[in-house]
Amino acid sequence: MTNSSADIARLENNIWKMYLYMILYSLMFFTPIIVLFYQANGLSLAQIMILQSAASILFVLLEVPSGYFADIFGRKKALALTGIFAAMAMSVFALSTNFYHFLFAGVLWAMAGVFISGADSAFIYDTLKNLKRENQYKRIWGNIVFYYAVGVSIASIIGGFLGKLSFRYPFYAMIPFMFLLIPLSLSLEEPKRHKAIYTKNYLFDLFKVIKLAVFKNKKLRWLLAYSAIVVGFINIAYFLYQPYFKLSGLDIVYFGVVFAGFNVVVAISAKYSHLIEEKIGQKHSLVLLSTLTGLGFLLMSNFIYLFSFAFALLIQFVKGFSSVVVSDYVHQLTDSNIRATVLSVKSLIEKMFFAVITPFIGWAVDVYSLAQALSLSGVIVLFFGAISLFLFWRSKSVLI
Repeated sequence: MTNSSADIARLENNIWKMYLYMILYSLMFFTPIIVLFYQANGLSLAQIMILQSAASILFVLLEVPSGYFADIFGRKKALALTGIFAAMAMSVFALSTNFYHFLFAGVLWAMAGVFISGADSAFIYDTLKNLKRENQYKRIWGNIVFYYAVGVSIASIIGGFLGKLSFRYPFYAMIPFMFLLIPLSLSLEEPKRHKAIYTKNYLFDLFKVIKLAVFKNKKLRWLLAYSAIVVGFINIAYFLYQPYFKLSGLDIVYFGVVFAGFNVVVAISAKYSHLIEEKIGQKHSLVLLSTLTGLGFLLMSNFIYLFSFAFALLIQFVKGFSSVVVSDYVHQLTDSNIRATVLSVKSLIEKMFFAVITPFIGWAVDVYSLAQALSLSGVIVLFFGAISLFLFWRSKSVLI
């Protein structure tokens, strides 16, 4: 059955509407102040890390069921639920005053994240497939990612100024934008399905690939472990940046500007990562990941002054660089029919490692000091990163 001109027009509208949707969703004004907001309400850094750990675990548990929901009931409904949960989360955050309030708000925000995860890209792909323009997917999805990154950067700058007035203002400011996601998503035209993210046997396939990746392919096992260590501590650094900026004497107005700069570094390193990797090779690329991450933590811990946030640029560079090169190495070690599932395993292992190690680092900050916790993080990355790399190179390459 061919699409009518009216159907085609509605499908065409999906593209600009998804651009707008991702721009609205990217307006996370709380980015540069959320840790300070928690602390101003009496939370210790250990409690803050526990909140992030809980959110990470919830995301892992619900990501697959949310994918089933999107496939069965429609991607536009999943996107609408993201708007509902996001608006509720920001409302609760704005009114929260204790750990349990924040835990509830964090659960709502995690729910928003799991319903958009995968549904957004699948919606765009199927829209283009119906329009017989699927060859444009990389370009259009790349534009969406670009607009999202720009939105996050701008929101970070605005959030810094709002946070200077009150830590609650960034959350209040987000509420109308999150609400707008609901009618916008419901106005989308649901395309005919061409590419499901999940299959009926997804859970079975996932556990099967975990078994293969962890027990059969030793080289892949240690690559995934190495990635989890590096990515886990990159994510931990995000929750240490704000108290570190405060310790170094940076005015909160400039927090957003710094975070915007961080996003620019991530974008540039990701864009040119293939050129760097081709120049220095796989071995040096992998060594670079843990070395720069560990060095960034150690420099931050030992040199604390107004512009010492510049040391964190090393960690941000690794964030962009690793997102491309590690995925490429995973592809090289897996067969085409299970690559997507192996990448899901990679994401799962990274989130679980983050959930386990995060409360420990938060505890170290509370019991000792932020500087000592940064040093500890740097030592852990360098030590366990070196062990993982040694075992990775020692293992034989096996394609699974």
